[in-house]
Amino acid sequence: MKTMDVDKKEVTLTHHKTSVEKHFVLRPFRPGDEEAVSECVREEYGDTYYRREYYDKELLHEQIDGGKLFLFMAFCGDDICGIQSIISHGPEETRMEAASQIFRKAYRGYGLPYELVKYTYEAAKALGPSCIYASTVVFHSITQKMCEDAGMIPVGFNLGSHLTSKMQNSYSLGSSEKYAQAILILPVKKKYAGDIYIHPDISDPVKKLYEKLDTSVNIISKVPQSASEPETEKTVLTISVNDREQSISVKIKTIGRDLIDRLREIKSHYNGEYWTIQLILPVDEGCAIDAYAKLRGENFFYTGVRALCTEKEQIFMQYTGDVYFCFEEYKLTDNFRSLLDEILSLK
Repeated sequence: MKTMDVDKKEVTLTHHKTSVEKHFVLRPFRPGDEEAVSECVREEYGDTYYRREYYDKELLHEQIDGGKLFLFMAFCGDDICGIQSIISHGPEETRMEAASQIFRKAYRGYGLPYELVKYTYEAAKALGPSCIYASTVVFHSITQKMCEDAGMIPVGFNLGSHLTSKMQNSYSLGSSEKYAQAILILPVKKKYAGDIYIHPDISDPVKKLYEKLDTSVNIISKVPQSASEPETEKTVLTISVNDREQSISVKIKTIGRDLIDRLREIKSHYNGEYWTIQLILPVDEGCAIDAYAKLRGENFFYTGVRALCTEKEQIFMQYTGDVYFCFEEYKLTDNFRSLLDEILSLK
């Protein structure tokens, strides 16, 4: 089984309310930790957590052996305290994703999650990604703040990734019909984004986010008519469908003249009550400006930048249909609240 070659780290931390002191060991996953992983996940989520490999030993080994998943563990003696994962999406994706961070209730309040964030991010940086990417929950702001404290920048939202009614955890989920994720990015190797083609309606918000990322970019918001049309007829895209959660991810690789027809086809096929679509639009060609305008006509709206994740720069757009979201109930850091307010004002 493949594991990341990272030295363990030992920390002694004090509970912020009780002043109790405990000693913790942080280290990469190793064979024999499978039950500890599932124990940690089940305490918080029961059997509802979306990453099914945490419940299935063979699937977990497959993900780790394939170099797609790196797991990091926190222990107090022999007792599992929490886990954090790093996911590789290569070869097209040049990012590394800081994904699941789950802690048992008995070990909250020590500042241990932040120690594990720092530990795993250093391991991820050593792999040389263009950036580290994270999706955090919106029913509490603890993880958002930890990621920001580690240097990550809030850049967007994924609205409708999961059905709230099918989630279980120890926090109040609120009245939104579908769950949302708040997205952050930490630049690592990619420091220059080049020319990107952004519709004038969102050029200022996009520019501000790249400035916060401390990444050089040249935003172009007007192109000749000849450059506004796609060069090819056929749109190249990948689609990921989660039937259980009634969510779709559409990643556009090449914008073609049939883009809107393709998306209408997808929408007509998945047209149930709770279906939502997150769309990733490349903005490396002039035709992205017109594509954005046409997508707005199909009730897609801008939800942030997917900066530095691939060789091509991208933005997020979202289709939420008639799904109800109670944005006022979201538990967000000040930076995320400001970003959400801006996104909703453009909707």
